[in-house]
Amino acid sequence: MSTSNPEDKILALRRNLAVQREECLRLAPEEALERILDSPQPAALVHAFPEEDLHILIREIGPEDALPLIALASNKQREYLLDQEIWQRDRIDLTATVRWLDRLLRADPSPTRSIQWLAKDKLDVIELFLSRAIEVQMRENDQDPSVFGADFFSYDNVFYIRIISPPTAPKEEEPSPGGVSLHDTVKKLLDHLADSDYVRLQGILLEAAHVLPAESEEEAYRLRTVRLAEKGFLPFEEAVGLYQPLNDQVFPHKARRQHRLAPSQPDFFPLVPTTVLPEGNLFTRALASLDDREQRQALQEEFATLCNRIIVADRQKIDRREALATVVAKASGYIHIGLQKRLPQNASGASGTTAAREIGRYHLEGLFRLGFGEAARLKRAAEEWVHQSWFAGQGLSLTFWGETWLGVIGGLLLKRPLFFDNYRAGRMYREFACQEDIDWSRRQLLQVQRFDGLLGRIDPTLNASAKAAFLTYKNLLLSLWARSDLGLSKEIRPIATEAFQPFFEALFQPGATPTDKGHKISDAKRSQFLEWLATRTDEAATALSASIGSSLESLFVELEENYGRVSADRIDPRYVSHFLLAH
Repeated sequence: MSTSNPEDKILALRRNLAVQREECLRLAPEEALERILDSPQPAALVHAFPEEDLHILIREIGPEDALPLIALASNKQREYLLDQEIWQRDRIDLTATVRWLDRLLRADPSPTRSIQWLAKDKLDVIELFLSRAIEVQMRENDQDPSVFGADFFSYDNVFYIRIISPPTAPKEEEPSPGGVSLHDTVKKLLDHLADSDYVRLQGILLEAAHVLPAESEEEAYRLRTVRLAEKGFLPFEEAVGLYQPLNDQVFPHKARRQHRLAPSQPDFFPLVPTTVLPEGNLFTRALASLDDREQRQALQEEFATLCNRIIVADRQKIDRREALATVVAKASGYIHIGLQKRLPQNASGASGTTAAREIGRYHLEGLFRLGFGEAARLKRAAEEWVHQSWFAGQGLSLTFWGETWLGVIGGLLLKRPLFFDNYRAGRMYREFACQEDIDWSRRQLLQVQRFDGLLGRIDPTLNASAKAAFLTYKNLLLSLWARSDLGLSKEIRPIATEAFQPFFEALFQPGATPTDKGHKISDAKRSQFLEWLATRTDEAATALSASIGSSLESLFVELEENYGRVSADRIDPRYVSHFLLAH
């Protein structure tokens, strides 16, 4: 009778726990909590969660409701919780520290385990925390305890302690049940330390009384940075290197993998990032097409590390799956763009297998930087143009270019360029998700540059009154045309409503029956505007039509939709934004 290999048993158990946690992460937070607690081995299942996944799950359940999970968490998982929750950049947040220490002490029926762990492994944080929360005085042999005042208390008539009132701090977003205060939490912590190991408490009190807060905090932050760097949370100065673009020439040398893909910890890697991957993305399809379990796990692990690096570089605090989904969309979007550049033939419709070969050949970070390079070059082009543009030289703001072009240029000029989505997906801006986003934004930028160049050649004189009006490229060009057609001077001044009425009446097809959207602008008027613009800019009408014809057509459609139903004698300057009219 043969016995199975112990290593095989361990591997089977690990895979079984991995399947269980994957199932838990698909459930609603409350159901996941119930599933874990009903498990035959809840502690083993909790320990099977990577620290990042458990943190997100606790946050989604709610820290107060997730106290049973905190009680089951390993010391390493608890340390990660504190690393993520009690720090604000490079400073410890006193309010958050109070809140999480209180939760740790309340999570266990008997806080002995938490106290021993805090006193041993988190001694630096405890001493730094107490140095800000208490004042310690030592009584001399002949000294009367009454000299310390009623606020002081002692466990041994040697060390006298006073809990300091916390400094002004933001109101807690999640107050503990019963409104537990800093005073209550510190007192509870000291009481448990005294009961557990009074000699150790004496040492902690001595250190807390003489610690140099700045140096201690710097050292604690250094240790935290080292711990988090193992998971991709690099120091900010290193993490931002992710945004150094790669071009097509250097990409194959910088991004090529030197070793076969293999997970560093099989069946133990963050799963949450891949649960919120956008559908249809080339990276998503590539992962789904992989049959090799180890290769897929290695890529999921690598992708989670990439997301963690983005979190640091963008200075984000992730405590919900929805927040992480934004980071995942950014990472997978730029990888998608990088893959599109590597697979130019019908890249959007490329199969997952084709994309999988590329991500097996090149690092995900390299593909991300290749994709981000497209947005970075577009941003650089926008910045260089703005500095030398006609409109900026006239002291005009970006609002001059209207809502859409303002949105496009404004998104490109951000520190990290964004795509102007104009609320199509519920937001004004989002991350670039595909090459089509890049190409559309580039076309819009080229159109703006083209109109800016035309206005620079026309070189209208803008006086103070013109700049004070709500001036846009649309009402500037159309008003210049209207003034020319009416035989008025070339200066930029509002047109009297009575003088404007003949032009407005002739703008639309005379005698034509209006459609549902009103009267149409005649072809003759469209051609007249193009010829006028060609004359003023010394450029052939055919060249203008080829370069900006689509934008001009959109402008005429906009005029038809806004004024096609309006009679010339009913024009109200207050509601006319496409022409400069006198009120």
